[in-house]
Amino acid sequence: MIGEKIRVLRKNKNITQTQLAEALSVSSQSVSKWENHLSSPDISILPVIARYFGITMDELFGYRLDALNYKERFISFMMNNGMLQFGEFTLKSGRVSPYLIHSGYNLTGSQIAKLGEFYAECIREHSIEANCLIGIDSREIPLVISTSMTLFNKYGIDSAHCVDYDIENTAFTSHEITLITDAFTTGDTLCYALDLINNRIGKYPSDVVVCVDRMESAARSSLSAKHDIEKRYGIKIYSIVNADDIVKAIENGVILAGEYFEKLKEYLNRYKGE
Repeated sequence: MIGEKIRVLRKNKNITQTQLAEALSVSSQSVSKWENHLSSPDISILPVIARYFGITMDELFGYRLDALNYKERFISFMMNNGMLQFGEFTLKSGRVSPYLIHSGYNLTGSQIAKLGEFYAECIREHSIEANCLIGIDSREIPLVISTSMTLFNKYGIDSAHCVDYDIENTAFTSHEITLITDAFTTGDTLCYALDLINNRIGKYPSDVVVCVDRMESAARSSLSAKHDIEKRYGIKIYSIVNADDIVKAIENGVILAGEYFEKLKEYLNRYKGE
């Protein structure tokens, strides 16, 4: 029943009936009645509900109560839009990987908007104090702006944002800085970004949000790149999904990897950090 689906979506999002009611501009009593099967939402509000939870109408009506969550939706989104690919790829690290994360390039408006929703949802889920969002290169500019707009439109969080050419602006030094970037493997590129920001404004970001943590060992450590960088820089890194989530999504039939599934597991066994 639609009320049960709304209840599960709400609980997965960790919000109250009152918070959902405010977001949908209805009374909390209406939400309570939906979830207790005493009434159903008006047909005109169903698209609003789907949009609020970041799913399609088809997903709303065909919602899998035991499986669908924002991590699986993100992995499916990446796969369907060519951002997650399986094959044989030589990474900047020199490692030959059976999968590639290609999230920041040549995106359409709808893809950028949706990607910003996932970044914002990750920020919201981890209660990150996102006073100022930063990106350091051209492909991160639309991600930063899309995430900033979603935080305001969906959650009422009004964040400052700046990109490469603005980072030296001292107005941002009083903010809690959150770096928005894509995936990372050994962490060398991420370290470069952190040092660049520190050199320009005299402080490191307090948080980093990435789309995928590949969970691989750092270039000079047996630790995972994530744990190595967090230890060295005193920051926190949050990912929308990680390599284990991708493996689990394949096992649950959310996406298909064909012959590359076994190669993916072998790759992670070889390169996964502590």
